[in-house]
Amino acid sequence: MGVRTALRKELMGLQDSSLLAADDVRALLTQTIKSQPEKSEQGFALISRFNDNHGQLSSGETNKEKLLQHQTHRLFKDILYTRQSVNSWLKKHLN
Repeated sequence: MGVRTALRKELMGLQDSSLLAADDVRALLTQTIKSQPEKSEQGFALISRFNDNHGQLSSGETNKEKLLQHQTHRLFKDILYTRQSVNSWLKKHLN
């Protein structure tokens, strides 16, 4: 993680919160894939699906992944995801 990203997360107050930035979600997905090597192909497709959905949200389109609850940070305008929704979305697609 770069210094800018770390500083930005600190300013947003994401430490010890139930919200995750897109980079955090990608790191969680990657960690899950590494722990389940038999599902690596499915996991990479899931990361691609998340990136596609995040890109659509960033450009102002509607959320196509209904399980992924998100909100926009008031100051930085970053899209943040709730930890609980990310976990349930991940569980649904990897099981």
